[in-house]
Amino acid sequence: MLLAAIIALSVAQAAPGYFLESGFYETREEVASLEAAAAAASLPVRVVKRFRLGRGWAWVALVEGFDSEAQATDAARSLAAASGKPLSVVATGGGARLAVEAAQVGAPVEVSRGSSVVALAVAAHGGPAGGAGELARAAAVHFVFRRELSAGGTTITATHDYWREGASRRLQVDVAAGGQDSVLVATGSGGWLAAGSQVVSRDIGVLVNQADAFAPEAVLGLALGVPELLASGDGGALLVLEGAERGVRVGRGEDPADGGLAFADVDPDTGLLLGARYVTEGGPVLFTFDNWVAAAPGVWYPASFTKERPDGQVETIAVSKLEVAPAAPAGTFVAPAAAP
Repeated sequence: MLLAAIIALSVAQAAPGYFLESGFYETREEVASLEAAAAAASLPVRVVKRFRLGRGWAWVALVEGFDSEAQATDAARSLAAASGKPLSVVATGGGARLAVEAAQVGAPVEVSRGSSVVALAVAAHGGPAGGAGELARAAAVHFVFRRELSAGGTTITATHDYWREGASRRLQVDVAAGGQDSVLVATGSGGWLAAGSQVVSRDIGVLVNQADAFAPEAVLGLALGVPELLASGDGGALLVLEGAERGVRVGRGEDPADGGLAFADVDPDTGLLLGARYVTEGGPVLFTFDNWVAAAPGVWYPASFTKERPDGQVETIAVSKLEVAPAAPAGTFVAPAAAP
């Protein structure tokens, strides 16, 4: 199905140049016939590797140097006939690359900007002022989630109950399978940590920082920061890419060397984020988001999502509550009592 049929078309602002792009192939040998056909036609050709979510790396051939859409389309048909490999036409204009669908030889060519998908996603997630920005303006925030971390055949499960009101914090952590539960409270008058049968006073600033590591903005970072996330790719400079298992994929086509967003998968009907690949200092992390819920106007969150880390750890988050309130209930920030 043509991507242009499911996302809004944009009119090019500058006359683009064009290149051709093959589909994904598991081995380099599968692209050899296309590479040979391009070389025989004296066309510059490159074979590169790209990552596909859930499928790993694959080979893609790029044939470059076309001045017009008609010239590129004719070359796509000729090379496909010679190699047996269908090609897509991709336009570059105004410093941005624009995906142009020609999935089958002879299919009509339609232009669709990655910025169309970006605009849809930004609007769906509350616009530039929504998400984390909206939570930051809330008088009080309550966030409850269960976290499962699997690595090396072991799974650790804990439920976190977080409250924030002004400078006050409360975090209760219940650990499954015999782990030690804890409660921390930080207010303007003191800070306390209860673990097991002991309650100890702690530095207020330290406790606030510890609690905020489990705030919704920290745990749901990508999901609550979609406008900023996509802006980090310079919006219109993001490409519409192949390889999405769900929705429409926008991204750079490769992992950024300096870290950041590699690609995001967006629901073309709702604009909500379905998945992403984000490169951190420790390597790329794969996110999958499901079951989006509206917590407040401009604040959407996934009721469940997973993070697959480079070291093989898989973290699963299930959110049971995210709400904004005019104030926390009375007694929320009272010093915790020791367990009997």
